[in-house]
Amino acid sequence: MKFFVVACLLPLALAFDFTVGVGKDETTGKKGLGFDPSVITPAIGDTIVFEFRSGAHSVVQSTFDSPCTPSSGGFNTGVQTVPDNLEVDAPGLPQIRLAVNSTDPLWFYDEAGGLCNKGAVLAVNPATSGTQTAAQFKENSLKAPATSASASPSSAGSGSGSSSSSASATASSPANTGFRDGMSSVAVIFGLVIGLL
Repeated sequence: MKFFVVACLLPLALAFDFTVGVGKDETTGKKGLGFDPSVITPAIGDTIVFEFRSGAHSVVQSTFDSPCTPSSGGFNTGVQTVPDNLEVDAPGLPQIRLAVNSTDPLWFYDEAGGLCNKGAVLAVNPATSGTQTAAQFKENSLKAPATSASASPSSAGSGSGSSSSSASATASSPANTGFRDGMSSVAVIFGLVIGLL
């Protein structure tokens, strides 16, 4: 019986939240252009938590070849506007969650204000070598024509607060809060196992 309980709870403990700051410069940690981090590698069962920083930002799914063009029927948070006077990591920032249910590469950009062609892109589970790497995706975005902001989401809620969505997703980047969050879950399960023994 104890083994059955542990076996049932273990997958839940291993799911990670990958928090991605939208409108946060990954090189400085301050408010700015892009995503922090800009490359993540979540597994099936993980969740990408898009957390919006000051200004107007959006997360829109695209393709590798057309990084600044919305993917038909793809994930789109709509424009999220956050007051400029908030600190970069203020508590209670608007969040939209995306459940990861595939390890295929996913490509996103910040469409609000035409930021994509300035390098505001996110690669999820990109190839680490070859042609479809995160670096090539960013280079493709820098060559793309300017885009305008999208006002309506195609598959996620808009506004402040927290929303959830599910889509096939993959991500790439070992450095993220997902490790810390996942380790907390592992500690809880470890405590449950010890308690059952």
